[in-house]
Amino acid sequence: MKALRIKIYGVVQGVGFRPFVKRLANQCNILGSVRNEGFGVSIFIQGETDNVDNFIQYLHQKKPPSAYYEKIELEPAKTIPQLSDFVIASSKVSEKIGLMPTDMTVCDECLEEMNNPHNRRYLYPFINCTNCGPRFSIIEELPYDRPTTTMKRFQMCPRCESEYKDESDRRYHAQPIACPECGPQYFLHPEIEPSVKMGIPDWAIPIKIASDYLSDGKIVAVQGIGGFHIMCDANCESAIARLRKWKCRKSKPFAIMVKDMNIAREIAHISALEEELLQSPSAPILLLKIRENEMISDKVAPQLAHLGVFLPYAPVHHLLFKFDAPQILIATSGNRRDEPIAMTPEDAMSRLDVADSILWHNRPIHNRVDDSVGFVANKKLFLVRSARGYTPARFSLPQDGKKVISAGADMKGGISVCDGNFIYPSQYLGELSEPMTQKFWEETVDKFTRWLKVEPDIIACDLHPDYHSTRLAENLSSKWNVPLVRIQHHKAHCWATVLEHQNFEPALGVVYDGTGYGDDGKIWGGEFFYVEPRTAKCQRIGHLDEIILPGGDSAAINVIRMAYAYLIHSYQSADNIPNIPLLKELSSLERQGIERIYSVWNPPITTSMGRLFDAVSAILSIAYKNEFEAQAPMLLEAKAHEIPIQEIISMKPYSFRIFEDDESKQILDIRPMIRQICDEIVSDIPVEKISARFHRTISIATIKIIDIFSNKLNT
Repeated sequence: MKALRIKIYGVVQGVGFRPFVKRLANQCNILGSVRNEGFGVSIFIQGETDNVDNFIQYLHQKKPPSAYYEKIELEPAKTIPQLSDFVIASSKVSEKIGLMPTDMTVCDECLEEMNNPHNRRYLYPFINCTNCGPRFSIIEELPYDRPTTTMKRFQMCPRCESEYKDESDRRYHAQPIACPECGPQYFLHPEIEPSVKMGIPDWAIPIKIASDYLSDGKIVAVQGIGGFHIMCDANCESAIARLRKWKCRKSKPFAIMVKDMNIAREIAHISALEEELLQSPSAPILLLKIRENEMISDKVAPQLAHLGVFLPYAPVHHLLFKFDAPQILIATSGNRRDEPIAMTPEDAMSRLDVADSILWHNRPIHNRVDDSVGFVANKKLFLVRSARGYTPARFSLPQDGKKVISAGADMKGGISVCDGNFIYPSQYLGELSEPMTQKFWEETVDKFTRWLKVEPDIIACDLHPDYHSTRLAENLSSKWNVPLVRIQHHKAHCWATVLEHQNFEPALGVVYDGTGYGDDGKIWGGEFFYVEPRTAKCQRIGHLDEIILPGGDSAAINVIRMAYAYLIHSYQSADNIPNIPLLKELSSLERQGIERIYSVWNPPITTSMGRLFDAVSAILSIAYKNEFEAQAPMLLEAKAHEIPIQEIISMKPYSFRIFEDDESKQILDIRPMIRQICDEIVSDIPVEKISARFHRTISIATIKIIDIFSNKLNT
């Protein structure tokens, strides 16, 4: 007889793990118990030696598809003679917590049941099981169990309770289990009585009416897993125009939700990995290269080569399409610009007044969570917004440290909490310039510190003195009476990359960004660092050549100013600049103003790669203004995408210079490139080819500097 105590760390709560362990124990003739604990799951097993060994082997080989093992600890234990069964024990509150479960897209088995007229959950929009459904969005406390979620408000009916307790059932210990008899329901605002019988169950009627509204060109706010979407037909230009005006979103692209994978393939180029990700439990929005088609209005993503595409991930989305909503819907976050998404029906009715109708439900959302957004490059997913399906996450540290709350930056805000062993980043929070987002930030800090049982030793914030996140961090520092540590923006980016890749050996970091307050008071953004994670060393060893920033922060909007500054910088005098179309767009007053900045004492200086991309976009007369963040670089990139990749790879890069300054930093001087670009404009070389060659040049120059550092530092 052999006995073991097993601790499993990782994604093992909310993914059907305890039922899996019980079934496995029964198959292997094992006695004992399994329970959720703060850190993850603990298991006690005893049985014949061969049976115990088989159990351990299968534990590794047959885990549920959404489970992830971070670490498994095995410890010999004393046998307990009186044991006669293997049970799922009550969850235990612990001083340590594990990975919080993330929300998952509805699984194929649940969809099959939902579409089966003979199933009791036919057309039921809250169908779920241990393999799918809401998790993080409904958690109030940890560990994850029904009494600590917003589902505690719904008493299980006898049939749901029977499934919940049946270890052979797919819904065994599925915490959000529900059915039309005992679970949440959808409602429509304003309420409407159908004029004719619809031949569907009552609980599906509000969704059917909402679907009809979408087909009629109306705008509908739809409450899903983590908040509200605002939806409309992606080919209805009047609805799109109304939505753009309401969101103050003149040209920023909207994401689209498509009915199924077949429609996705019709409108976009999709690789095998992208297809896999779109249909994964996390179901992110993916930026895909769009095919020429007439199924989507060109007002959805004006002039761009890529578009955010995702599939239905909640049962309600599938039902909207089943009831013949347009096959392609704009599905944008339910908020005005910079505000957090609406989470409650009351919030939606108050704020989302652009909607002709609001489809809402009575399962409370405790944690609002937006859709994740990413793209695939080099056969790997890169997230540009980490939220539903991917957060909360956890990253281990190279060694134990202090307990820290990190405040994040102002744009695309988020926080993280370190318990001394792991760092837990929050979901995407939004723009901290908006007071509602600042309140959301404070609520998230309160929740994470409570869940993680963290009383911080340190508060960390950005170096920029005027960030809203800096002020919020200062308040936390006073509240907890602990030191405030200010971290340079791009060094924080570099450390985040080290942590994401879990590479704790000496490395080189390259950070290309739009802005960030530097250690020297200048605006950084084209940086090279040498990092030693185990000694917390992060040294700036190179950067893009310095240039004035005409108008300060406004240069990121009026990018034509940045372009003219680069022209003066590259030609030394305005008189030497060739006669390119951009010059006609600048008044003599604007030119003189930018020229005078060069004679001003202590003008604003930047090394931002983002501002270089802005400048080149304007020099090529692609965009003279950013109407939304990074619009000019996105349009510049769209032009490059018109050139076949093999042709781009064969292009000779423009000239550039790398030199060492007085502080032994490597400086990337791109003035020769700017002059060559202007020569090609004068020679009528197509802007598509110039854009492609520019992108290739930046890549080659970056690799060249990395090679210099690698040889110099032996990394």
